[in-house]
Amino acid sequence: MEKAKTNLTYLIELALLVGILLMMNITGLAMIPLPGQYASIMTVPVAVGAMMLGPLAGGVLGGVMGCISFYTAIKTGFSTLFLAGYTGGIVVVLSFINTIIPRILMGICVGWVYRAASRLDRGNTISYYIGGIAAPLLNTLFYMTVLVLIFLNAPTLQALLGEELMAKFQDNILLFVAAYVGVQALIEAALGCVISGSVCKALRVVLKQ
Repeated sequence: MEKAKTNLTYLIELALLVGILLMMNITGLAMIPLPGQYASIMTVPVAVGAMMLGPLAGGVLGGVMGCISFYTAIKTGFSTLFLAGYTGGIVVVLSFINTIIPRILMGICVGWVYRAASRLDRGNTISYYIGGIAAPLLNTLFYMTVLVLIFLNAPTLQALLGEELMAKFQDNILLFVAAYVGVQALIEAALGCVISGSVCKALRVVLKQ
């Protein structure tokens, strides 16, 4: 009976975080306006779930976040992939891989990162913040890795850039990634660290009560 109650509590908490993710996307609360751009905090519920409920929950929440991104890609007509020269069903497959798989991995890995950090930080003084900053950083890392691989093999990219520019692109992948994510990624990492870490610390106090 106690195990069933624990499982039910787990499912309720997971469903609540899924609802928060969907609400943040629908209402636009996930996007914080900055000068000339927006910073996303969609990784916050994923990080909170991964740290409070475990890596499996992190993977599920990451998958939900990925599905939201995939839906956005559908609404925009997969314009980026079509521009790169991909056509037909491969566009849908690549978009699915690019939007969903990195987010699932991110959620799982955040749970692992937190568990590793909490073993060294018994009082959870900073481990929640380590997990909080890991979510946006890993999200950017995994997403950009898949995106770069997709573009390096794009059918028309070499034709568009030319052989010389394509060679420079391949030799300066890290500079391209840095230019693509820019300051926004650093701001999202800082926000994820502070918000996710603070929420988890507050939840820890409430749940202990």
